[in-house]
Amino acid sequence: MPGSSESFKERVHGMLRKSILDAAWERASDTAWERVRIADIAEDVGVSRQTVYNEFGTKDQLSMVLFEREIERYMVGIEELVARAERQDAALRDIVHWLLREADDHRLLTRMVTEGRAGTHPLVPVLTVRADVIIKPVRTRLVEIVRGRWPELGLDEATVGADLMVRFVLGQIVCPSDLDRSSLIEAMIRMAMGIQLPETAR
Repeated sequence: MPGSSESFKERVHGMLRKSILDAAWERASDTAWERVRIADIAEDVGVSRQTVYNEFGTKDQLSMVLFEREIERYMVGIEELVARAERQDAALRDIVHWLLREADDHRLLTRMVTEGRAGTHPLVPVLTVRADVIIKPVRTRLVEIVRGRWPELGLDEATVGADLMVRFVLGQIVCPSDLDRSSLIEAMIRMAMGIQLPETAR
């Protein structure tokens, strides 16, 4: 049964990639990424270094795939929150509070931010200046999710609101304000919900 055999191979391959990413996540959460070696990750999984290289390319490419997997996990959580919310403002509120709580307890993010303040973590630019890695793709997905729930939302207004929200969350992760978080979130939600673009900006 060729189809069944191929499906089995795909499952095994998927398990291999997941095992490598899980091992990389554990290493990156406990050790500075610059000290993490592909050889150590391979040993944790029980494969050769070449297998890791064949799957992900360079160490930098592995780190980006790891980062993208974490983003996807957050997007799944956002979809669930939006599906349960009855109102747009409630959805935004739930999303922002949840994202920031998750970030507070995220071992890898905590290490990235801590090392980034010392200028030593190579992934910090992903959070701060690489808009193509987080802001743009997350903004696009967020617009799709929210407009899927509330199709009457204008695309341009939804896009600006999503951009505002993503940048707010990143700002609170990288350089949290000393002001009351709930008050800041409420102010951001009012801004996002009140966006009305002039015709020339559409």
